[in-house]
Amino acid sequence: MLKELLTVGQFPELSLSPQTVGERLATLFKTYGLLFLALFLVAPLIVLADHFVVHTLHAKTISNAGRDGMKHFFQKMGYWRAVVYIALIGPLLEEVVFRLPLSLKKRHIALACSVAVFLFTGAIFHNLTQIKGLNLALQLSTCVLIYTAGMLFVPAGLSISDHRFRKQLIILSMCLFGLMHIGNYIPIQWPLIWIYPIYVLPQLLMGWAITFIRFKNGFWWGYALHCIINCVSLLLTAGRM
Repeated sequence: MLKELLTVGQFPELSLSPQTVGERLATLFKTYGLLFLALFLVAPLIVLADHFVVHTLHAKTISNAGRDGMKHFFQKMGYWRAVVYIALIGPLLEEVVFRLPLSLKKRHIALACSVAVFLFTGAIFHNLTQIKGLNLALQLSTCVLIYTAGMLFVPAGLSISDHRFRKQLIILSMCLFGLMHIGNYIPIQWPLIWIYPIYVLPQLLMGWAITFIRFKNGFWWGYALHCIINCVSLLLTAGRM
């Protein structure tokens, strides 16, 4: 299985091998085990990076910004709403944006683009007018327009299995997913932006593992792995909330 994980360009062929539900579950938990080990190995790199930032560059700690951001999110949303979002809703939105369109099917690409607009333009539409309902209606209308444009203009008949740039597309998806989480460390110290990818190494590895499961077992299995990862992370950090 480790060989399969490392051959990113062959991910689209993984779905061709029939598997029972038991085999899919075994693959899911084996992948999570390997991911957990990888996260354990990269954790010291993040500690060293933060030590370098504070004691060599004489800048503010970046790790604390991540923890403070999480505390603020829980305070803003309320504990249980934050838990539901992190454990279930957030993973679904992110999977639709980053993993679903890897099929290259027209409707998947259109849906991913529309959900991406909804996910990443909240701050813009939130302050557009003083009427919250109108802001939401404008945001949703924009999402519908993006979906419609995707259905009209994305070519039909595309397939990741025979696409000449399939390896590059898969790697791009994994990298964008990981780098998106730099936003967890707001306020970002822009002169140090070059070191932030080290802090999102866990998310980059997550993207790799979830993408593998997405192709090996199917989209909803990738979503399940994402939920498991977030739930375990919540349990491990619950005492600091």
